[in-house]
Amino acid sequence: MRHAHWISSIALVAAVALSGCRDDGQAVQTTGSVTTTSRMASLTIPSGTSIDVTLNTSLTSESASVGDSWTGSVRNSSVLDGRNAIPAGSTVSGTVTGSKPARKGDRAMLDLGLTSITVADHRYSVRGGTEAIIAGSTRARNLGAIAGSAVAGALIGNAVSGTGKGALIGGVIGGGAATGVVAASDGYQVVLKPGTALTFTTSEVVAVRH
Repeated sequence: MRHAHWISSIALVAAVALSGCRDDGQAVQTTGSVTTTSRMASLTIPSGTSIDVTLNTSLTSESASVGDSWTGSVRNSSVLDGRNAIPAGSTVSGTVTGSKPARKGDRAMLDLGLTSITVADHRYSVRGGTEAIIAGSTRARNLGAIAGSAVAGALIGNAVSGTGKGALIGGVIGGGAATGVVAASDGYQVVLKPGTALTFTTSEVVAVRH
């Protein structure tokens, strides 16, 4: 009887060990003599997925260096197969991948890369990028990332007439004229403030477990 009991005990231990080695995404919990299995769902976020981010960190081309870190949060949820793969508010982080301060005849630039997303307390490595932000560009003005075309226009107006009226006319010119002012002076820095909305595009597949 003791021999049979000993064999039964070994068989039970072996069964539990084998169950714990499953690689199909199942988690095994054992309580006393009862073993329960729960499946961990996995959602695959494909390469090329757009992730809308609200920046939490202040950055400027005047002082930022490649490799500097930044953080933010997901602005809009990413839904896959009817399920919330990346909930809004999820923490994201990244680094500065390119930076060039303003110089005479050359426009300032900032480029950011995405490195991780945290979902349900699990941090996932993610590679992603966004279009570089260049001082004087339409995108930079839309983001409010530089002093703005109205300021550039005011400089043009003063240069043309030397009067306040000329400044007003220059402010109306705005837009494309800003590029000329940047090129003819020390220019404007790219400044990204907390709350700036950016969209990143993933460059690899990421499996997120829920």
